[in-house]
Amino acid sequence: MQDESRFPHPWVQDYYNFLITEKGFSRQTAEAYLHDLRVFFAFLRERRVEPEAVDIFLLREFNRYLQEDRDNAHITRARKISALRGFYRFLLDNDLIDADPTVKLRPPKVPKTQPYFLSASEARRFLDAVRRYGPEPVRDYAIFAMFLYTGCRLGELVGLNVEDVDFETGTVWLFGKGAKERVVPMKPELAEAVQQYLPERKVNPKCPHPRRLFRNRWGYALTRHGVHYLVKRIAANADIQREGLSAHKLRHTVATLLLERDADLRSIQELLGHASVATTQRYTHVVNKRLKAQIDKLSY
Repeated sequence: MQDESRFPHPWVQDYYNFLITEKGFSRQTAEAYLHDLRVFFAFLRERRVEPEAVDIFLLREFNRYLQEDRDNAHITRARKISALRGFYRFLLDNDLIDADPTVKLRPPKVPKTQPYFLSASEARRFLDAVRRYGPEPVRDYAIFAMFLYTGCRLGELVGLNVEDVDFETGTVWLFGKGAKERVVPMKPELAEAVQQYLPERKVNPKCPHPRRLFRNRWGYALTRHGVHYLVKRIAANADIQREGLSAHKLRHTVATLLLERDADLRSIQELLGHASVATTQRYTHVVNKRLKAQIDKLSY
């Protein structure tokens, strides 16, 4: 039975289930696609158009409709268009429509920006501040050591179970996008931080995830929101003058500092779990900057 409060059309519910079961998307990612499709279906309802009757002209009108909303920045509009393309490809592949109207739809160009990252000294200052200003310093140090020594995603960190940290082999199992898993080396400092935290780890018997590694003060699995709060609190006390510092920016920091230390792109790609090395190449601005500095020193 269709939940009309969540799914504006039976096809949307089918697509949502496809993203979860076939594509292996996380529920958070699937919900983001669902939100974008709700916006599109609200647009269709205003014009009394069914999804199978959509053509390129209506899609271009939808694109202009998104541009009129100031909350839809380039990257937000690009994501909504991407959600539409995936939805209509799904409909075509399942013979629910005869042609894909999004084929000729051009997504908005997203301005390229350099990844935001901390310098090595700022990263050290951030870790020092964790021990002094974290609400649970031992746990919090283990959390941010995990970020800064493995380059893990936020979703990977909050999804870690106790058994995913293997002290015998010195590795951490991370489960990333599309249900892909990878094994990353565990620096001794990180292993020590986690071992110090484990005796303090509390488990609430009502918690539905008793094996989750990182937990809040009430013994429940730590959430993304909880980590965001920790980042803001610690960054403020570390006197790091960077707006918008987030867990994902710590991931950028790992990639950038590894490149500064001459790690190769393929190794960084494997560490971060990027599907394509093209994603990893966005960090090469660091190499280019260093190369320019070396060229500037040339004299003949």
